[in-house]
Amino acid sequence: MALMLDTCGLLSLAGLAEKRLSGDTLNRIKAAETVYISACSLFEIAIKHKKKNLDLGIFPDARQLWDKATKEYDLTELPISADTFFKSVSLPDHHADPFDRIIIAQAATMNLTLITFDPLLGNYGIAVMA
Repeated sequence: MALMLDTCGLLSLAGLAEKRLSGDTLNRIKAAETVYISACSLFEIAIKHKKKNLDLGIFPDARQLWDKATKEYDLTELPISADTFFKSVSLPDHHADPFDRIIIAQAATMNLTLITFDPLLGNYGIAVMA
């Protein structure tokens, strides 16, 4: 099974979020054939850190966190295509966050189970878990 982490899922996996992934979810991540992460999550983390809304702990910047997490957890980065941007705008308006909409579009296109704490993301007909 292939999985995808949203930004909060990535921060939780890296130990930088208040919410923690369940033991079952961590086991599924370890057992997954592939665990994807959207490139837009790096953008979102970098913006939050720059605005001082996110403490990255020992990491001086978002890129170093990204590089360490993708290597340590064997995450596969998904680039964002023009088609993904278009699909994210075409989604129903259950969620206004553009980063989440991009991640939803990517997960839906690739039929991935999304690891998220956001209950609204389940309204898009994609499989979610936390």
